[in-house]
Amino acid sequence: MRIRSTLAARSALAAALAWTPVPGILAMFGLSWLTPLPAEAQPTAQAAPAPARPADPLDALFEAAGRGETAGLERALADPATGRDRRALLRAALAASRLDPAAAREPALRRLAAGRDPALRRAALRIMTSSAFATGDYAEAARAGRLLAEALSAAGDAHGAEATARTWRLAALLAPHGRSRVAGPVRPGSIVARRDRVGLTRVTFSVNGQPQVAVFDTGAALSVLSASTAARLGVRIEEGATAIGNGVQGNVQTRIGVAPRVEIAGNVLTNVAFLILDDASLNFPQVPGGYDIPAIIGMPEMRALGRIRMEQAGRFTVLPPAAPGEGEEGAANLHAAGNQLFADVSIGGRTVPLLLDTGADRTSLTALYAESEPARIAALRTGQANAASAGGTRVQRFAIWPDAPVALDGRSLTLPQLNIELPGSGPEPDDNGTLGSDVLRRFESYTLDFRAMRLRLGAPVEAGSGQ
Repeated sequence: MRIRSTLAARSALAAALAWTPVPGILAMFGLSWLTPLPAEAQPTAQAAPAPARPADPLDALFEAAGRGETAGLERALADPATGRDRRALLRAALAASRLDPAAAREPALRRLAAGRDPALRRAALRIMTSSAFATGDYAEAARAGRLLAEALSAAGDAHGAEATARTWRLAALLAPHGRSRVAGPVRPGSIVARRDRVGLTRVTFSVNGQPQVAVFDTGAALSVLSASTAARLGVRIEEGATAIGNGVQGNVQTRIGVAPRVEIAGNVLTNVAFLILDDASLNFPQVPGGYDIPAIIGMPEMRALGRIRMEQAGRFTVLPPAAPGEGEEGAANLHAAGNQLFADVSIGGRTVPLLLDTGADRTSLTALYAESEPARIAALRTGQANAASAGGTRVQRFAIWPDAPVALDGRSLTLPQLNIELPGSGPEPDDNGTLGSDVLRRFESYTLDFRAMRLRLGAPVEAGSGQ
């Protein structure tokens, strides 16, 4: 989840709680106020040299798949020169990107994970870790993730090894409890949804029979409760803790809580795991009047519901499964990497998968995108942001793209301003950027179908409607 306000002439506030895809299930907490450089001091944006990328083509393919870029996997699979073992890995990776539980059951994976070819071994362990975490097989995610962290460290990938270590340690805490499940078949139902004063969507669900307002956040790899909220709702806090990273390269401690019963729109989920964070990590006093987030509904619970719709008019609906042939026109435009969901978005005519984050009030691009478009970035003016987080502060620098053309699901629109973080101004990014609620709010509704892997947009919102 990222809350980021408009980069305007006056200072503006932003707060972030975001998750990176496996192999880095990390949390990022940040508050930032964005201050443009004075006009006379605004330099031309200069993209810094790109950091070292994997030398082995297979590592590069799977690193790209971890940020939703699956086209490379498909091209390699179609290449007649691709060998049998690599084909097996490519098929499994594509299945994992479609949230197909069969991905982790590809017979070749365990053989290659135990083999002597380092690149094949790393690729197999990546798929096993990611797919196991996404399907709630946390014991397997912990086992495979630990081996993957060791393999990445041996290959000199310290960043990947550290991120993966956090993943497997978190999976180890979750392992005794397994994944959440819907009790019985999913039933259609709807509840009221509302936008809060910073623009995030909140719905009311119940935990152990008690109502609780929560932010609806596709950018959260797990659901979240503040410590005081968990205590009030009677959520059992498990032994053990782990550290998750934040937006300024620091650490925030978290524990695991388990609720036997959670109800969303008339559907009961059992054995729901929550990350439990100190209240201070979810409280943002820099927002005028104060602002806190006591609870977040994350991806595992949304996926369990199968097909969901958010209407700007103020309803969240669990839909029945699509009928045969319904909504099959067009290719899938969603791709998964663990518990992260990426949507295909055209930015300036180039399709880029962006993290679908309903907890972000603005769409933005990362330094990884900036590295891939040096000529475009060099032509843009810049701004800067002082970003405060639970772990400290840092300065961010952005290129500012005015009137940026954007398209998704066959719809086109123009963003008055699109911010692109410049290389060297923050932690190394794991994805190209975020598709935020500023784009989704341009349409009367959006529907997520986790079986068809489709994001569908409703009719455009009429100008002046207040949406």
